[in-house]
Amino acid sequence: MNTADAMLPLLKTVPYFAGLDPEVLKSLALRCRPNVVPAGRHVFMEGDTCLHLYVLESGRVKFYRVNPEGREQVLKVFERPGDTFCIASAFSTGRHIVSARAAAETRLCLLEMDAVNRLVREHPSVGRELVTTAGEHMAHLVGLADDLALKTATGRLAKYLHELAMAEGAAKDKEIRLSRDRLAEEELASILGTVRVHVSRSLTNLARAGAIDIDREFIQIRDLAVLRRIAEGK
Repeated sequence: MNTADAMLPLLKTVPYFAGLDPEVLKSLALRCRPNVVPAGRHVFMEGDTCLHLYVLESGRVKFYRVNPEGREQVLKVFERPGDTFCIASAFSTGRHIVSARAAAETRLCLLEMDAVNRLVREHPSVGRELVTTAGEHMAHLVGLADDLALKTATGRLAKYLHELAMAEGAAKDKEIRLSRDRLAEEELASILGTVRVHVSRSLTNLARAGAIDIDREFIQIRDLAVLRRIAEGK
């Protein structure tokens, strides 16, 4: 199987490529470059030239910035196959506005920007979907800023766990157990804009409130409604 054939199944998972003529999608796949990034390795650094649109095949990518004191703030984590990122950097600034690091071994599809630009000119619906996705990313950042300013560490943790639980299918009444391998306290501190000791206290607070159970391997969601109320500050 050549590279283009290997990229086709991934491109079909990207919402704004849905509905494209198979030949158009195949021509796009020809302009893709696969990239494997080991865990802990940077995908790119803030200020680097942005030449591609990135599509996640597997793994986890953390977007972050570092303040003058050297403290890292995670802005967003991409972990769903088909997630696309660097839209704003690729279309606007031409340079990466954040740094990105693989939190696990990660497989990416790098799509050349001249091919994307041509696709947008020929298929305006793709451009509209890209703008929508970029808007969703911006809304996430606005929500993050509000949370950092207005919510306690426990409230921010409750909101984050609630979002993960919903993504895992909690709405379907499934038992949700989140692996602590992906929820290390140090990483949670970076995501929540706090320090590790506050994460530990917040986990204890949520357990005492009956929202979660904790052991060495998992965080189990006991009561989604309680978790949501704490997230909302009620």
